Amino acid sequence: MTSGTNFQGKLRRGCGACRYPRAASPPAAGRRLIAAGALLLALGLQSSDPRAELAFRSAERINGQQHWSTPRRYDIPADTAYPRTLADGTQIVSEEVQVYLRGNITLRDVYAAKVMESLIKRGRQKLAGNAVSLSGDGGDVDAAMEVGRLLRRLGVSTYVAREDQCLSSCVFAFMGGDQRTVAGRIGIHRPYFSSTRDVTNRRAYYRQLQKRLQQYVEELDFPVSLYEALMAVPPESIRILSAADLRKYYLHGMSPSAEEEADALAARNLGISVLEYLQQKAQAQPCAGVFGGDGACAEAVRSGASASVPDRAQLHPPPAPDGVARKEPAGTGGPGPSLGASGPR
Repeated sequence: MTSGTNFQGKLRRGCGACRYPRAASPPAAGRRLIAAGALLLALGLQSSDPRAELAFRSAERINGQQHWSTPRRYDIPADTAYPRTLADGTQIVSEEVQVYLRGNITLRDVYAAKVMESLIKRGRQKLAGNAVSLSGDGGDVDAAMEVGRLLRRLGVSTYVAREDQCLSSCVFAFMGGDQRTVAGRIGIHRPYFSSTRDVTNRRAYYRQLQKRLQQYVEELDFPVSLYEALMAVPPESIRILSAADLRKYYLHGMSPSAEEEADALAARNLGISVLEYLQQKAQAQPCAGVFGGDGACAEAVRSGASASVPDRAQLHPPPAPDGVARKEPAGTGGPGPSLGASGPR
């Protein structure tokens, strides 16, 4: 059942889904972000909240057994230098990596995502399961949308693992997945500016933000009803989406146009008609997990393999060594998120 939790009295600063108002019709992504950052300084919307980390770890063989490496970050040049040398002297020029984005999304994560994109295109890295795991309580909406666009260009899948939650602007980055799987929780609300300064044309800035959100929803092939749903939730509250909501808004599974393309390709690869493929797909066993029946399972039908919705232990590393920030998502144990004094994310 869809639930909403009121957070009045807990807000102190921060913007759950927006911190960077900017021009209504920006010419390019880079210039959009520069303009947004300039206005950020004017509005004084800086926040000391822990920012997200786009990090990865690689599969390594030690004494004949596979192990995941310690986490490394895309925004640290030394962590992404190739070739790299293992403890036994082995030179690694390319590797399979497990990627995850956790915490409050900032402009720095856009840079980190571009580094990841470059490594993938150069053949230095291959994403395990062609997937990126996300969890976090929000951050900057414009940065989140840029990350989402990049993920869509790469054609990767996105996950919210069991016991994880993706709230507020985290959802915009999650939407970038070509195929999306939710085993944890997704929460939405209307974006807001955290500054109380008397800024000229504040209403106009907000209307520009609304236009950008509408354009993003349409660009990534989500229904207008998703935009309407998030705008209907006051910023002091959050709505945790039910399994039915997730499918209604295409947040779990694929958008109809993407699924149409994927089904046709799968049928061609199997040498059968689309109708025959759809019949096989309908008879497939549902995934194990909170929300079964599509997502990773549909991919399993296409490949003839089996799949299940991953949990946090599979997608996230254990506590990281010094220098790699981690932020556990709030409120994973109750019916609604329990967020800290810095407000919803």
